[in-house]
Amino acid sequence: MHRIKVIFLILALAPLASAQRQAVLASQPASTTASAPDPAIHAVISAVMPRAANWGAVKSLPFSATETTTREQNLSDGTVIKSTVEVQLTRDSEGRLRAESALKPDASGASRGRVVTLWNPNDGKSVTWISGNPSATFASVTHLPESQLNSFLSSLAATSTTSTSVPRQRLQTASLASAQSSANLQTESLSEQSVGGVLATGTRTTQVIPAGTVDNDRDFTVVSETWTSADLKTTVRQVSSDPRTGTVTTELSNIDRTEPDATLFKVPANVRVTDLPDATASDQKR
Repeated sequence: MHRIKVIFLILALAPLASAQRQAVLASQPASTTASAPDPAIHAVISAVMPRAANWGAVKSLPFSATETTTREQNLSDGTVIKSTVEVQLTRDSEGRLRAESALKPDASGASRGRVVTLWNPNDGKSVTWISGNPSATFASVTHLPESQLNSFLSSLAATSTTSTSVPRQRLQTASLASAQSSANLQTESLSEQSVGGVLATGTRTTQVIPAGTVDNDRDFTVVSETWTSADLKTTVRQVSSDPRTGTVTTELSNIDRTEPDATLFKVPANVRVTDLPDATASDQKR
């Protein structure tokens, strides 16, 4: 029964399957599940894990900000698909990271709660839980050494959807495509500019995907920009334009550099821990 209760969060954390996992279930039983990972789950994990992998524990540089991710895709018939997810991102002086976002409302418009992810560099653990919804209040604790963080980045870069659950064959295809087109990669530096009130330096990467690489009948180009703040030691803006998935823009705003409340980095007390099966072992059996 416990496995059923946490299945949608397992799907959301699929790229981290080889890490040791534990599930933390609230004293209140879960009675509802989601058929697919909510975009908010992907957003909070994406806000924390790449920063943890790229920057490690950044101490003595606390901040709080709103991270907004906008996805926009223009279909061939003129239809525009656009979605926006906001994440409240926080880092304290110890280097701990916290991200929180609201889940999509249910069919009646009622709140389904909020998803929160914490990363603590002192013990290498990532913790994700749902709050504000008694029927789905649980958490998943993942032991995440540096090697797992790097694996997460690779799998996250390979997915082109809002879900982090990516079939193994698709990841292998994406890795092969990346290797085949690496010779067509060009990087350039961009002029310094202000993002969210802080100065940031930018890098633009342009990659031509040759015809036949991913069953494409002609060459196409993927362009991405990454803006980083030396003062904050973090990414403040990312823009990716890919004809397969449209344009995805992630940017920080409302940056506050004061020390955040320490209680934000505490996992709820009303939880108990139970082991989950290792997804890697299950894959090997199949």
